Amino acid sequence: MKHKRKQTFNRQRIRDSFGYAWQGVLTLFRHTANARIHLLFAIGVVLAGLFFHVTKGEWIALILCITAVLSLEAINSALENLSDQVSPDYSPLIRDAKDLSAGAVLIAAIGSAIIGLIIFIPYLF
Repeated sequence: MKHKRKQTFNRQRIRDSFGYAWQGVLTLFRHTANARIHLLFAIGVVLAGLFFHVTKGEWIALILCITAVLSLEAINSALENLSDQVSPDYSPLIRDAKDLSAGAVLIAAIGSAIIGLIIFIPYLF
């Protein structure tokens, strides 16, 4: 039976991992129009939260919504890129995978919009 070697703490490896992750975030916003749209909405939500002085609990809900939508958009973009690389020709299974991942973003965006309305409507009236 092989024993897994214990990985030691390596500052350079951790630094590199954060660098690769940051590069992924930049790639998301450079190459994905929908991510830029979601980012604009996120900025608007943050500005509205600052303007209306939302509560700590409301901030938590808003930040969770923003991170959920942006994270799912990143996963959706990654899956689309990978799918296009693996299967450049039309495939109904690839189409379904892309539609499902896009649907996940849509579900999160709709849920986030509803949460945003629940939070901000009382401040407006």
